[in-house]
Amino acid sequence: MATAPDIYVYKMVTDNGGAPCVHRGMLSLAICKPKIRKTAKRGALVFGFGGRRLGGRLIYVAKVTEKPCVGDYYRKKRFHGRPDCIYRKRKVDNKPKPIKDAKFHYQSDESGKDVGRDFKKAYVLLSTDFRYFGKAGTTDYSEQYKALSKMLSRLTQGHRRNHNKKVREELCQLKMKLWKNFPRSKIGKPSDRDKSRRCNADTPSVRCSVSRRSTRIS
Repeated sequence: MATAPDIYVYKMVTDNGGAPCVHRGMLSLAICKPKIRKTAKRGALVFGFGGRRLGGRLIYVAKVTEKPCVGDYYRKKRFHGRPDCIYRKRKVDNKPKPIKDAKFHYQSDESGKDVGRDFKKAYVLLSTDFRYFGKAGTTDYSEQYKALSKMLSRLTQGHRRNHNKKVREELCQLKMKLWKNFPRSKIGKPSDRDKSRRCNADTPSVRCSVSRRSTRIS
């Protein structure tokens, strides 16, 4: 029997291709959202909805298919060509430093939240099973999934756990509907052209979980 996955939902203040980053058929969440990156495991679902500025659109849904050991994303060469792999270890003191041509977080030092001292917070979520909509995302979900829409409207600053069975069922239904209607993983382009926009601002997020008796997907 398949185990019910953890489901993470959060609102995005920025969608500029950095978090998440979709590159060569893989979606990665390597910068921003440190708590989700730390606690989410393989098999978890992550939903990113646009915040007020992004109109509440559904930006992406991803099933975590790989979670490298802490720090490996920045150490292993297989990841070095990815746009969000922006840190390397300094030889002098082992502290993280942005690469020369970093595409994101180059106007201020965000390394503390992104990777932490000595890369101890460098948790990264990877997915080859996702749907990324970006600026092509819509709020159509709100018409069919009333409980989900209501939950999103009430999200405030900070994190909380949501045990509403109906919300979880609607999230699972939405995921399955998207996978059926959109065979391609990447549907649209990032909403924001400005890659300097910060995405590490404190944004509402919620981890949804219910008993194992609720809707399950493999």
